[in-house]
Amino acid sequence: MVKQAMESPIFLLIAGFIVLGFAGEALLRGAVSAASHLKVPPLIIGLTIIAFGTSAPELTVSVKAALNGQPDISIGNVVGSNIANILLVLGLMAVVSPFATQKGTLARDGSFMLGVSVVLVGLGFIGFISPALGTLMLLGLIGFTIYLYSSSRTGADTQEAEAGVEENLLPGGPPVALLVLALGLAGVIWGADLMVDGAILLARQLGISEAVIALSLVALGTSLPELAVSMVAALRGHASLAVGNIIGSNISNILLILGATSLIAPLPISDLMAYRDIPIMLGVAALGVLFMGSGRRMSRLEGSICLALYASYMGFIFTA
Repeated sequence: MVKQAMESPIFLLIAGFIVLGFAGEALLRGAVSAASHLKVPPLIIGLTIIAFGTSAPELTVSVKAALNGQPDISIGNVVGSNIANILLVLGLMAVVSPFATQKGTLARDGSFMLGVSVVLVGLGFIGFISPALGTLMLLGLIGFTIYLYSSSRTGADTQEAEAGVEENLLPGGPPVALLVLALGLAGVIWGADLMVDGAILLARQLGISEAVIALSLVALGTSLPELAVSMVAALRGHASLAVGNIIGSNISNILLILGATSLIAPLPISDLMAYRDIPIMLGVAALGVLFMGSGRRMSRLEGSICLALYASYMGFIFTA
């Protein structure tokens, strides 16, 4: 009886949720603390480790799915996570505490997020992401990161980076940081295994596509680190840091995760994903930038609209 329960798709998904949530947080905090002990400048930590660290669950899930020959989960995980980051995470932040955004950050990072979202729409029309295209995506991310570093060395940006590092520092010395980092890495890999296996089994049992499970439950699970980091930052008065993390995560999800995953196994993109969900992701990204840019402030009303749209999208993909 116990063995049957542990092999059920619901158990695997819930276990994957929990493990990914805690492990993603541990991986991020361990990496930030280790880099800080190594005297890495806070700005570099903020632009690389924090920005990419919150995408670790998406990366492990997408790679695991690609190795299993489940490309819909790889693509759906990224697309669904990007939608959740804007509608769910930003929506919750605004409902809990309306926040303002920095004009420069939104104009620079928000525009680039929209640009890479358009790129993914184009790749959807092509129908696949080849290793060559994936390499170009990774090079694009490296170039953007270098540009961010060269253009972000102002007092405000440095203070924001320092705040981000402080939010994620662990008590104790380097041994503690390395131990938490190692446990977080192992946990993220294990959680990804549980999540992908549960998603495949649940899709088969319910007779629905793996893409639907990936766009909803898997994407929600892999977005937990972004939700946790962003809510803590917002509640502590660092809303601009949280917004930067979310936008950076959406950029990393497309360029880093899909780019790296395509190097392991070429990623075909289904027609349904290409003509429905990826364009919806682009529209959601544009809506998020519009709401944050309306007076450079996101209100409770706009947050409530985002949450209502997310609930509507979940209902739509399960009934369509």
